[in-house]
Amino acid sequence: MNNNNMDMTNNEIFRLGVEIGRKQVMDHIQHQCSIGKPIEANGELYWLKDAKQNLMDIMDDIESTWNEDHGVKKFIVPISITYNTHRTDREVIIETVDAKTAMLIAIGDFQRDGWIVDTDYENYKQFKG
Repeated sequence: MNNNNMDMTNNEIFRLGVEIGRKQVMDHIQHQCSIGKPIEANGELYWLKDAKQNLMDIMDDIESTWNEDHGVKKFIVPISITYNTHRTDREVIIETVDAKTAMLIAIGDFQRDGWIVDTDYENYKQFKG
């Protein structure tokens, strides 16, 4: 290609336009992925993830499968704390074999710091995730 832009052939102009357009599309895809927004293509929305998130999802799937195969479940345990008459309610997820054990783990881990653990473990919900 000559230094003078006026001497570019139609083929060179086309290739340059495709290269610039491709870069803009890639930048848009990367931006949408980084802010957690979907990409629209042919009237459909697609959510993308980077390599790190993909690996985290794979590891979570492996962990979930192992837990199911070995009887380990996750339970949502309600806890609360009162500070200066202001009550704060939270939920923690405890991974164990049954709801009663989840309650005992939560009591051991949180009550020493002032949190009150809901001891009605028969109403704990199993976390699906």
